[in-house]
Amino acid sequence: MTDSTNDSETDEFDDVVDRLSAAVAGGGDDGSSGQTGTAETVDVGEIIDSDGDIGLYDARDIGRAIAGDLIGSPLDGIVEVGEQDDDGWRVVAEVVERTAVPDTQDILGRYVISLELDGTVHGYGRAGRYRRGSVETQSEIFSTEDR
Repeated sequence: MTDSTNDSETDEFDDVVDRLSAAVAGGGDDGSSGQTGTAETVDVGEIIDSDGDIGLYDARDIGRAIAGDLIGSPLDGIVEVGEQDDDGWRVVAEVVERTAVPDTQDILGRYVISLELDGTVHGYGRAGRYRRGSVETQSEIFSTEDR
């Protein structure tokens, strides 16, 4: 090999290292995985309106902001938000409880988070677990209305 070939390979390697370093420093979430990163920190106080009551979008945003920390697993997504008997909101979140290769074999947990009208967490509980690739199992097993 000549010196010019080695120089171009070194430059290419340095470029790859620089791009990987930038991806790691930026959280590495380019959106291609379909999963929501939990590296983003959101102040729940910024979400709540000045009157103290939260709306549908606020409940979703609060659920997204707190689910990963509350449950202790990375958030996969918020799948449902609804009113809970005029005394708060029910947010259903899915978290990755165990990762696998391929990702269709990941074990997801579905959690119901209860929020009061002012956005305070009233409680949470797991509604079930399933393998990501088992679409028919999701519809048969999970009825979060019963929870």
